[in-house]
Order: sequence, then C-alpha cells, then structure tokens
Amino acid sequence: MSEQKAQLYDQLVRQHTAITNAISRVPELSIEEQSRLVDINDKYNPDNQRKVQELRNQLVQVEQKLKSLF
Repeated sequence: MSEQKAQLYDQLVRQHTAITNAISRVPELSIEEQSRLVDINDKYNPDNQRKVQELRNQLVQVEQKLKSLF
C-alpha cells in the first residue's frame, strides 16, 4: 500500500469511528416511549431519526471509499 493510500485509509478509519461515536451519542427514546410506537424498531424521535439516518449515510460513503482502496 502506498504512503498516500495508507494515510487516506487512516483518515477514513478515524472518520468512520467519529461517525459511529456520533450515532451512539444521539439520544434514544425511553423504553416506555418505544413501547407506545407502532413500529417497534423506532428508537429515536423524528428529528433524531433524521440525524441518525444522515450519519448512517455518511458511514456508507466512508465504507465505500475504504473498499475502493483495495
């Protein structure tokens, strides 16, 4: 792996970790709130769900860039 690829790889891995950590910091609904929802898979209020989805989209992009390095 060239030096540039190695640096890009490290940068992308750090970015992936930062995004993953950001997702884990988004507040989830309480168990009581989740139990009242029709969709049992909803863990976030609508605003936070949008934030999480945007972050997950960013993760997919980072993962695709990582895969393209190899």
